[in-house]
Amino acid sequence: MSRLTRSACALALSGTVVLIAAACSPPSPQVGNNNPTSESGPIELRFWTNLTVDAQAGVIEEQARSCVAELDDVSIEFEAVPFDSMYARMVTAFRGGQGPDIMNTIEGAISFGEAGGYLTPVDDVIDEHGRYDFIASFLHAATKDDHVWGVPDWALHQEVWYRKDLFEAAGVEVPTSWDELLDVARAVDRVDGETRGFAVPLGSALVAPQTYYQFLYANGVYTFDPDTGEYAFDRDREAAVEATQYMLDLYDAASPPEARTWGWNEFRTAFADGDLAMVMDFGAVVGMAAEQNPDLLDEISSFPLPTPETGDEPGGILGGGYYYMIGASNPRREAAAKDVVGCLLQPELVAERTNTRPVFALPATQSAADSPTYRSHPMVQRFAAEIETIREVELPRWYRYGMEAGLNPLAGQIEATTFIGDHLQSAAAGRITAAEAVDAIDADLRRLVRQQ
Repeated sequence: MSRLTRSACALALSGTVVLIAAACSPPSPQVGNNNPTSESGPIELRFWTNLTVDAQAGVIEEQARSCVAELDDVSIEFEAVPFDSMYARMVTAFRGGQGPDIMNTIEGAISFGEAGGYLTPVDDVIDEHGRYDFIASFLHAATKDDHVWGVPDWALHQEVWYRKDLFEAAGVEVPTSWDELLDVARAVDRVDGETRGFAVPLGSALVAPQTYYQFLYANGVYTFDPDTGEYAFDRDREAAVEATQYMLDLYDAASPPEARTWGWNEFRTAFADGDLAMVMDFGAVVGMAAEQNPDLLDEISSFPLPTPETGDEPGGILGGGYYYMIGASNPRREAAAKDVVGCLLQPELVAERTNTRPVFALPATQSAADSPTYRSHPMVQRFAAEIETIREVELPRWYRYGMEAGLNPLAGQIEATTFIGDHLQSAAAGRITAAEAVDAIDADLRRLVRQQ
């Protein structure tokens, strides 16, 4: 078993990196009710999705079953698989020959599947649909060894969401540099007597790296060089320390102290409840506000996190996405799975799936973004200006930690461990300096890279 395969298999347990050699041997032929060696007879495709909310899972299941109905002797077994059990389930299922034929999932799972030898490339699906139609940065993220391993479905994005009314009350404009952002955060902090200026959430699981890398990318710091693929986190230590110190300064100046351990729900709820003037988020705060505090919708907007100096173009913006990956089995099953995914790429279907999480999710194809189904959604119309900025400014420069040069299992390892959050929390609490946090994170990243 290669180092890369062992690295991918380290994701099987979240919280700590544990190598499970027995579970990580090369995939065996798929077995069960559908004999992979058979050239005829019915096929039951295993279709997994990480979307566990009924409204979202229900739409994708209905669409998939409609697409399958157009194929002869093909049916699907549909299952929603939660993130917290995803990697362990994938290891067990793939090794036992019962892995998903189609999985609607994030890029970390794709890197896991590709590194383990469990997937088949999807270039043919991309090209048949039209490669030009996809957001290029999302194809880049799923590319390795000149092959694309996941079909982009919808895009995630991260920017600063803010309260227009509080900006007006403080007499400030949208900032265009780090100095301006810090000044604005201080100005709006408690401008109404209680609302804090800018939340810096650092929950160890998932949230800390998502917060941190936004500042790193704004300052031109990457895990891997986007062009060469070489390890680059230590290439400009001064820039990494500067980004870390700035984030900590913003935390000290205007963030609730308890944000040091906040996860998604805590900071999104705080913003929706009116307790924050600014927060970086993927747009989920719009949905939260619509549910919990609809009057707030008229007062919120967004802007890209600025670079240190006004006018500089960010080196990248942190995002993410949902993709379809195809499990490796045999030509007949793979062809049937690719037919289903190709059907799901119809613009109106992509738009319908995206609209289950409006604003939070954006179509990964231009045809879906232009479709009447997408453009007619009330929330899309309400935030049309923000969405246009996100699509024009942010999505073309999208990266995800560890995937700056393409598909890499390190992204999943960062998400499956807590070392970035642990070090940043220590720095926010004053136990270590920004420089010490950078050095500790660098050491842990190097350790994970050596395991590949």
